[in-house]
Amino acid sequence: MTIALTVYLVFLLLIAVRSARRVKDVPDFFVARKGASARAVAGSLVATILGGSAVIGAVDSGARLGGAASWFMLVGALGLVALIPFAGRAYSHGKYALPDLVENLYGKGPRLVASVVIPVAWTGIVAAQIIAAAKLLMTFAPLGYTAAAITAAAVFTGYTLAGGQLSILRTDFFQACLIIAGLLVVAGFALFDGAHGFAGSPLGGTSAPAFPFNANFSPLDLFLLVLTYGTTYTAGPDIFSRMFCAKDVATAKKGIAFAACTLIPVAFVIGFLAVYGAGLGDVSGARITAIADKVLPPFLLPLFALALLSVVLSSADTTLLSSSVIICGLFGVEKRSAGVARARIVILLNGIVALLLALVFTDIIGTLLLALAVYAGAFTVPILWGLLGLRAKPRFVAAAIVAGGALALAGKLCPALPGTLGAHTGDILMVAAFAVNAIILAFGRVSK
Repeated sequence: MTIALTVYLVFLLLIAVRSARRVKDVPDFFVARKGASARAVAGSLVATILGGSAVIGAVDSGARLGGAASWFMLVGALGLVALIPFAGRAYSHGKYALPDLVENLYGKGPRLVASVVIPVAWTGIVAAQIIAAAKLLMTFAPLGYTAAAITAAAVFTGYTLAGGQLSILRTDFFQACLIIAGLLVVAGFALFDGAHGFAGSPLGGTSAPAFPFNANFSPLDLFLLVLTYGTTYTAGPDIFSRMFCAKDVATAKKGIAFAACTLIPVAFVIGFLAVYGAGLGDVSGARITAIADKVLPPFLLPLFALALLSVVLSSADTTLLSSSVIICGLFGVEKRSAGVARARIVILLNGIVALLLALVFTDIIGTLLLALAVYAGAFTVPILWGLLGLRAKPRFVAAAIVAGGALALAGKLCPALPGTLGAHTGDILMVAAFAVNAIILAFGRVSK
């Protein structure tokens, strides 16, 4: 197992080194020269979305959510479909990252706010990937959590700062295929195990909650998931960073549509694995690896380990690069002669901060949803407002971003209060984040 992981990491290093030699300027490093095909865009989107926090975290939640874990990817697919009508306008207004789009829609003031808030939230996403990678490495290698987290962070941070967007797009399609194949193989063996009533099969007596709704996942939870998670696939930095790499608008739309269609069947595979994993009881490390260890023949385990490592790295490097590109824009790095070198320094520092967060917080889904909620509450309404052709005064846009993000953060951190209504205080604050955001924009609306 250790040999297979070592060979794979060396392979990634060689790709990164080769890509680094082809990086000549900032456009190469940030958006891969805007030459990506629809297949490359779709593969990169799928690889990014099927990150460790999505796959490993969703399967880990099986005991609580059961089959409802499928909603994570289904909501993501819905968010991508909703993006398609806005893709043309977004592509024409964007350059390297989401704040470029915000500036073209509203001006420099809102761009500054976006450039500060987004990296803060997205560093939490990077931390979630480190947590997922650490849990994976703990399962397949004799490492403690701290050592595994440091190892994971070092690998994908180094890989990202070496080749930038060129190396990410080059490997993402392959990694997406690898993780989907890995999930299908594990699900196939698990289904065979359960269908034939093998001794000890978790499916025989599992009491995991059902799909689509259950006591732990209600229609209200789905509504909140759409608001705080699904909308990030319509107006999220990582999604736009993939789209900005496409060679034209038609290519971007095709890539988004292909990715959405791919996520739907994968969502139900993940839901099935979540239900199966719920019957395993307490496990050490990631639950999906416990499933693989139970149902897969020994010779397939190293390959499955590489599949899971691929999905973590492919999501982590994209998220890290998106956050770092935004920070670079804040300091005007892309306008300087040594822009690529300075961008690599930013990526290194960003990776270190994410690692420190991962060493403090170890809940994948909790860390992921906290960061996404802050982003969604702050930016979803302003971005869609602008892409619909509406305008607002810059100071109102900035106020909407800050107010929405603050309310969303309060909603995720607020403890349940006494009483029936008090138990939903956090949910009320989350919904209020979007409502207040829209109200502020409406007050500041201006004609074209």
